[in-house]
Amino acid sequence: MKTNALAFATAVTLFLGGCMSMPISTMYKMSQFSPLDIEPHELKVAIRTNEAINIQSGAVQVSMNVQSEGMQASEENTQSQVDEFGPINIELKMNVRVVPENKMGFAPILLDDIEDNERLTILGLSDEDAQTMTETLALIRKYKANGLKPSGSFGISTQSQCFGDFSAFDELEVDIFIQVDRQEGYIMFLEDIDIIEEANDREIDLLTKNKCE
Repeated sequence: MKTNALAFATAVTLFLGGCMSMPISTMYKMSQFSPLDIEPHELKVAIRTNEAINIQSGAVQVSMNVQSEGMQASEENTQSQVDEFGPINIELKMNVRVVPENKMGFAPILLDDIEDNERLTILGLSDEDAQTMTETLALIRKYKANGLKPSGSFGISTQSQCFGDFSAFDELEVDIFIQVDRQEGYIMFLEDIDIIEEANDREIDLLTKNKCE
């Protein structure tokens, strides 16, 4: 991943809004991460958990916002430049959809140490959302190439209410992997997170809240 050259903060909202730990190697890669490196059509989130859990579209949400005051009128800037590079304030919030399984194409890291009673669910952006995100990233690059420095954030959050029925479980461990482009592949993001324990610690009643909206 390329070093972040933008004034563009990367915010990753962790499981259930809590502050979870992640592998040191992941922390390093995320520290080198710039949202401009993302290939939206290749952005994927893989969730590994008990095979009885039916993860639904919307279990992961991707958000992105970008702001810029635009190019200001001056002796150096023509009016056409000022008109072309006006103020921007873009907010994207995209539910990531479950994509069809292709077990033959699973990356080895996703299958490493997988248990017999576990399965993988892969989620990705819809073509429409991926295209919108592609166009937004292109706009940021265009502004940056003309001396402007858009600010904003990129976030990935998980929605526990989209994980199906928890009633049969006293604990439910989950592993989460992310891929920002196919060349980089997946990295382990969170490992062995008990989402029921985390919900209890935060006094979240999953049995009453657990509906995917």
